Amino acid sequence: MFSYSRSLDYIYCLSRNKKVWLQFGFDRMEKILGRMDNPQDLLKTVHIAGTKGKGSTLSFLSFILREKLRVGAFTSPSLINANERISVNGYLITPHEFSLILDDLRKIYKMISLGDTPSTFETFTIASFIYFLRKRVDMALYEVGMGGRLDATNIIKSPLVSIITEISFDHQKFLGNSLREIALEKSGIIKKETPLVIGKQEKEIYEIIADEASRNKIKYFEYGKDYFISNVKENDEGIVFDFYSQVFEKKIKELVAPLIGHHQAENASSAIQTVLLLKDMGYEIDEEDIYNGLAKSFWPGRLEIVSEKPFIVLDGAHNKASSEALVRSLKNIFSGRIVFLFSMLRDKNIDDTLSVLAPVGDMFVLTETPGSYSRRLEVEKLNSIARKYISKDKIIVERDPRKAFAFVKRNVGNDGLLCVTGSLYLIAYVRKLMNYFVFSKNLL
Repeated sequence: MFSYSRSLDYIYCLSRNKKVWLQFGFDRMEKILGRMDNPQDLLKTVHIAGTKGKGSTLSFLSFILREKLRVGAFTSPSLINANERISVNGYLITPHEFSLILDDLRKIYKMISLGDTPSTFETFTIASFIYFLRKRVDMALYEVGMGGRLDATNIIKSPLVSIITEISFDHQKFLGNSLREIALEKSGIIKKETPLVIGKQEKEIYEIIADEASRNKIKYFEYGKDYFISNVKENDEGIVFDFYSQVFEKKIKELVAPLIGHHQAENASSAIQTVLLLKDMGYEIDEEDIYNGLAKSFWPGRLEIVSEKPFIVLDGAHNKASSEALVRSLKNIFSGRIVFLFSMLRDKNIDDTLSVLAPVGDMFVLTETPGSYSRRLEVEKLNSIARKYISKDKIIVERDPRKAFAFVKRNVGNDGLLCVTGSLYLIAYVRKLMNYFVFSKNLL
């Protein structure tokens, strides 16, 4: 059996074959899973797609269901450790368990041609099916990696519920250059006989998703119409809000969650509506479970406060919509000087993000994204883009992210706020520098 490190080397090498990596579809996975008696068809699942908030929605849903059930969670990308992607009730798959599964898969992969070998993400997805079945989970929650229609997770044929969270621009190279094209790709997770929860959307997007749902003759539930929130209060400790479901005639008052941002209350509401649907299907989840689960919820790298002196916030905002949500929340929880440590991958829309952040930042320290390899954006190029929106006197350029973080920590002051944003790679790196390795709370 390979060691954990060799197992990781093996799985990441699978996408070095660009012919495989760029070839979307389910043929490769179907051949492998068919040899293993299709474990994905034996799991009870909830499938979540979207641009913004799908990870947070999954986290809220997981914490609520964990009050009564054994819950598997498949998420991406990982921040620091690859095994963050696969967990049961908050406990990450162990290196030994991961290596055992990879060893089984490697033996099967040896018997097929290179062109039929699943990619890195497909293999992580296959591994999660095997692991959750071995762990006998009551429910498995799956976050789409990219898009929906052709995403590896969409090999799931009959989820109990599908969720589509807020859709905005991202991954245009693969999903299309219009919101309509992106929405159609995300709507590809819609399945016949599977109810759909639709998170907050622009009117145009609602109509596209609703048309797809109607075409598949399924029940769907829209945020703002079939379920909604009110009385949202926000501070640096989290959110308090009321929830109402029109369909189930259910009102739950003064729910508390320790995630920051009005948008997190919206994400939580989609999770609660899903819980009510599961309850209607026979799962014994009560109102107390909703209160308790939300109160324990946690999602790393999303408006996450990791220090109070200095005040340090980590947030993986990397498009216009997520940056706007970040700015709204920073204004709500803080009124002093704001310093940004910022880097971004070259295939992201840097102009949109910086144009949103520019008006609220007193200083921008620009650096390069660690561990980004071919997607790395040179800091000189980032600086030239930033100068279109931010005055020269507010910009500090430091290519080395370690030195950049040391600089901002020294210069933010005890009365300022340091926000690390733009790339989850940068956030993961800062977490390492701070020796902060928390990925699931409330386990003790």
